[in-house]
Amino acid sequence: MVKLIKIIVWLLVIFGLVVFVAYRWYETQLNNSVGGDSRIVFEVLPGESSDVIAEKLLQQGLINDKTVLLIYLRLNTSLSSGIQAGLFDLSPSQTIPEIVAALQSSRRADEFKVTIPEGLRLDEIAKIVAISFENAGATNFSEADYVKIAENPDKINFTSTVATFLDEHKPNGVSLEGFLYPETYFFTKSTTTQEVIERQITTLRQALSADDFVTIKNSKYGLYEILNIASMVEREAFSASESPIIADIIRRRNEDGVEGVRLLQIDATLLYIAKDWKADAFRLKSSESRYNTYKYTGLPPTPISNPGKDAILGSIYPEKKRLLVLYS
Repeated sequence: MVKLIKIIVWLLVIFGLVVFVAYRWYETQLNNSVGGDSRIVFEVLPGESSDVIAEKLLQQGLINDKTVLLIYLRLNTSLSSGIQAGLFDLSPSQTIPEIVAALQSSRRADEFKVTIPEGLRLDEIAKIVAISFENAGATNFSEADYVKIAENPDKINFTSTVATFLDEHKPNGVSLEGFLYPETYFFTKSTTTQEVIERQITTLRQALSADDFVTIKNSKYGLYEILNIASMVEREAFSASESPIIADIIRRRNEDGVEGVRLLQIDATLLYIAKDWKADAFRLKSSESRYNTYKYTGLPPTPISNPGKDAILGSIYPEKKRLLVLYS
């Protein structure tokens, strides 16, 4: 009995030491900052979870440990629910409590919202953003410059993070069609045309998880081909649940064909030629454009739209069916 009591006491002592060490580690990490006096504009999108926000803070070098932030938010649920969507001026010199406090504050006075729908061409996005900037009285955005940058990105000096991402995933000589991620963004009057594009590319990168990138790496298709497939899926699918099914049909048409012919036969690619989603696809089937998937085999030369997350994930994780026919 005495021996059992000693064992229990020792276990309690060990447990107490573990708890003490863990608490001290947590307190130290909580009140330490990454360090540095730079300022970073950090964006929280509507509906983003604490886990996504923590991952973005980690990726942008604003915190050292994602787990510590999540523990802090779990212990302070009112702070977690109080995080607002918008743009925030943050610094690596801030501790986790200071960053969380900053994310509770009201959005910047000169901030305005721009919603970019899924499945639009780059020129359509340019027009939507231009109208939003004009309505907000912001003059730093140019529709023409947006199109110019998006069509000739290889000539642009992007930030190192964006440049590295494009170097890894975008073929030389092609536009940014497919990379201009559709989302609800918050911009300020000082936001430039290039910053809008960089925000879209960064948001695309952050929308995909590490597991998604691993799956892509181990598949037959790279990210650019996935975006190409997703751009067609986005124009053909009526709902998110259809995306993986349509992606599977496109993949199998591309790989195996129908009766031995590898023609995708996607009407949306014809409409991309016309730059009009309401055009008569039948009249365009004789087009000599390489985007005519009724005449030329394989994927189109580039994505035909800028797909959202459902279409992209559906293209990464297609749902295998026996169908080879798309119903419009």
